[in-house]
Amino acid sequence: MSLVNGIEAILEGFGANPPSQDTAQDRSDVCTGRTSGVPCPNNHRGGFSLTAQASAIIHVQRQRKLDLKLNVDGEESLGICKVCGCYLPLKVWYDSETISSHTTDETFSRFPDFCWIKHLKTQP
Repeated sequence: MSLVNGIEAILEGFGANPPSQDTAQDRSDVCTGRTSGVPCPNNHRGGFSLTAQASAIIHVQRQRKLDLKLNVDGEESLGICKVCGCYLPLKVWYDSETISSHTTDETFSRFPDFCWIKHLKTQP
């Protein structure tokens, strides 16, 4: 996912059909390893840098997420995906169409086979 596509996805936000609480939790659990005990090696929680524009957009969507009371257990263990560069505490709440429409085939191919994002490409 390019920076431009990532910003467009964040601006689009949660989309027309955000996932259920259970789906968002399942997605988060894959990234954090909360239930399996094996966190995804692409869930990067260390230092990272963002442009001022991207940071402002993430802040607005994060506030929207808080206002909607959307949270998952273990959310503090979510970071930035090293494959696509997305902010995972938001991405687990985005609808499949938003994610699919802003992710290239090349990026989909780089996700590990166990990744919930990769599985979106195979859904109808």
